[in-house]
Amino acid sequence: MARLRFVGWLVVVLGLVGGRAARAADAEVETTVETEEKARPWYVPGHAAMQLAGSIGFTSAGPGWSFLEEAVEAEVMLGWAPRAIAGADFVTLTLKGRWNPFRLRYGNWTFRPLSVGGMFSYTFGGDYFLSQPGRYPDGYYWFRTALRPALILGASVGHSARTFDLDRVEAYAELVATDFRLVQFYHNPATVKTGIVSLALGARLRF
Repeated sequence: MARLRFVGWLVVVLGLVGGRAARAADAEVETTVETEEKARPWYVPGHAAMQLAGSIGFTSAGPGWSFLEEAVEAEVMLGWAPRAIAGADFVTLTLKGRWNPFRLRYGNWTFRPLSVGGMFSYTFGGDYFLSQPGRYPDGYYWFRTALRPALILGASVGHSARTFDLDRVEAYAELVATDFRLVQFYHNPATVKTGIVSLALGARLRF
């Protein structure tokens, strides 16, 4: 009986010590992130993102900035889609904004189960316009083919990568709904043959 009590107390003590150590490690990482964020000028990117799909090209990449301890983030992405996949070659420039309401940590892992945001994507080329060309009757196009606003809903998971001189490596997924798809779906769901949202998969390297 005494031996069982001793083992029980030992488990409790080890749990408390381990919990404190884990919290101390997490606090150290948090402090490091906050310190680096404060020390870095606002215009210096804090991460780089690479993405597949998501209504801004087959592939895209660009720098990103974080504010308020990574609760608010912005990215500028340059995208490209080849003719073989999209039916036409085109290049896009996208500004993304994102709010991460909370972050969960477990050891060296970081989870963001919810991210909400929006983006504006501009498509280069003579086939796309910001104002309707005169060859079309008034009201023929209700949208600008060169500019696509969209809503974003996503999540991410990351792991520390100090051995590669990085703060963290993250993988993320986003559901993207453009204004065109939302309006078309509202008026006539049958015309949105590819679905109301598109899926984006990507990775972020946090410096």
